[in-house]
Amino acid sequence: MKAARLNHRVTLKEYAESQDPVTGALKKGWFIAKSLDGLELKDVPAEVLTGAGREPYLAGAYQSEITARITLRWFAADPRVIQKWMIEHDIGHGVINRYSIQSVESDATGRVDWRLKCGDAEVSNER
Repeated sequence: MKAARLNHRVTLKEYAESQDPVTGALKKGWFIAKSLDGLELKDVPAEVLTGAGREPYLAGAYQSEITARITLRWFAADPRVIQKWMIEHDIGHGVINRYSIQSVESDATGRVDWRLKCGDAEVSNER
């Protein structure tokens, strides 16, 4: 993978429960995801391609709408877990695009990159 292609920075988030260290109260929300080796997935170099991406129109309805294709360097994680995460892409001037991950693919070796097909995220406090 050519490093020059990874000219954007994204943050991967997972919906989880966290305990407040002061009050001990549990709160649910989107928190920065971690790889299996414990690395925080914040400001990860990525290639972000956006544009028209409607998938086939079958039986009178669109099957899915892909609004971004995101490529990341490989990190240790289960693809089934990654698919539950959300991606935040800061495009500047205080604008953050949020994407839900629709599918997760990897290269033939499974250890070079992650290729994510994403749709616009509807962010809520529930999963």
